[in-house]
This record gives sequence, C-alpha cells and structure tokens, in this order.
Amino acid sequence: MSMTFGTTAAAPDLASSSWPSAVLASLKRAWVAYMTWRIERAAVDQLAAMSDRQLKDIGLTRSEIVAAARGFRRPDRRSR
Repeated sequence: MSMTFGTTAAAPDLASSSWPSAVLASLKRAWVAYMTWRIERAAVDQLAAMSDRQLKDIGLTRSEIVAAARGFRRPDRRSR
C-alpha cells in the first residue's frame, strides 16, 4: 500500500472548502478589471474632447490618447 501526498483530509473536503474563496477571488478580479476599463474609458473620452491645441499643451497628439490613458509613457524627446 502506498501513501499519496500524505494528506489527512479527503480531496472532496478540500475542494468544497476552497471553491467559495475561488469564486470570490474571480469576482474581485472581474470587478477590478471592469473598474479599470471604466476609468481608462473616461480618461480617453476626456482627452478626445480636447482640442488639438490643448493636447499639444500637455504634450500629446490624438494618436497617443489611448496609450496615455492606459499609463504608457513615451521616451522624452529632449533627452537625446
């Protein structure tokens, strides 16, 4: 007779006690992803509503709006 992993609890007992926490963790990840998307979308909408002159004042072009809302930075042009 061989012992597998040496656990004292039966596998169904372990699975039944951890599924609520797994479901809650998945729901939390989904909620955080949704809220992050909403915040990014609001930032994109606000930046898109700005004029080209206003975007230039803050150092952006229209093509950089989505990347800026997601937090990506371009290399500083003056550092060359």
